[in-house]
Amino acid sequence: MSSTTAMPLASTVPTLTRRVFQLATLLTFLAVALGSLVCASESGFECGNWPGCTASALLPSGPVSSFFYKNPWIEMTHRTSAILVGPAALAAAVLALRLKGAVALVKVLPWVTVAGALVAGYFGRLTVLGLPVPAWGGALDLGSALAAMAAMVVATVALERTPTRPSRSRVSSLAWVSVTVMVAMHLVSLFAAGAGSYTRCLSWPVWELLAADRLASGSAQVIRIGLAIAAACAVLATSWYARNQAVLRGPAVGTGVLLVIVLFFGLALRVTHSDQLGVPFSVVTVVLLWTQVLLAARASLRVGDEH
Repeated sequence: MSSTTAMPLASTVPTLTRRVFQLATLLTFLAVALGSLVCASESGFECGNWPGCTASALLPSGPVSSFFYKNPWIEMTHRTSAILVGPAALAAAVLALRLKGAVALVKVLPWVTVAGALVAGYFGRLTVLGLPVPAWGGALDLGSALAAMAAMVVATVALERTPTRPSRSRVSSLAWVSVTVMVAMHLVSLFAAGAGSYTRCLSWPVWELLAADRLASGSAQVIRIGLAIAAACAVLATSWYARNQAVLRGPAVGTGVLLVIVLFFGLALRVTHSDQLGVPFSVVTVVLLWTQVLLAARASLRVGDEH
């Protein structure tokens, strides 16, 4: 594909449209990252009403005993970002309909984000209100949130360029394989976790971190560890093959470094069983997944002068 037939779309995209896409992408990332923080810090039940924190107050009130543990402000911040994802993605979807020359991904994927936000919001509300959510419901909740995040990242990358078709390469294939395997690993964790276990949070597997996990499905634990090994290999392979391409070097190096940090936190948690390590472990896990999606999107949507 020559550079004369595939020019970046950014020069013709209105600034408002570009900013709305970027805002929606940021909000989807924050919703997932803060959701993992809520889980790791056990802040999810500190506001027992919806949408306000309590039946009589919209926002939390009273002293907070710990900044990173059972903090109602963490829950409310996450809830706010999650609520805003739908309107922001809807605005992006409507604005995309007016674009001429944009690839189909730009016009379709924001709607995927809208749908994902609605599903995740529904199950999130059930959880906050203390209603029972089975493991499959938790997996649907998490899968919808991750799909919304990935869809908005790809749509925003596609907005800046207009290839005749997605580019297939070793890097793009490895990147999407790693993303798929990581998402599967996170979904399996909902079935591998015991009652109240940290394993239900976004994280990489730490074998028998809590006694409750031993009561859960042993096969799910084994599958999760196998998926983690496959994902780590795919991430490292992607970083290795993408490191010499200027447009991919940043996220390639980033994912490699983030994977090392994730594995370090996992080892530290296995040794110390410290609750305090769970918060950065979960957040870095989300950043790694987001960065790998960005790498996959950039590798798949290439303009002529990037080949």
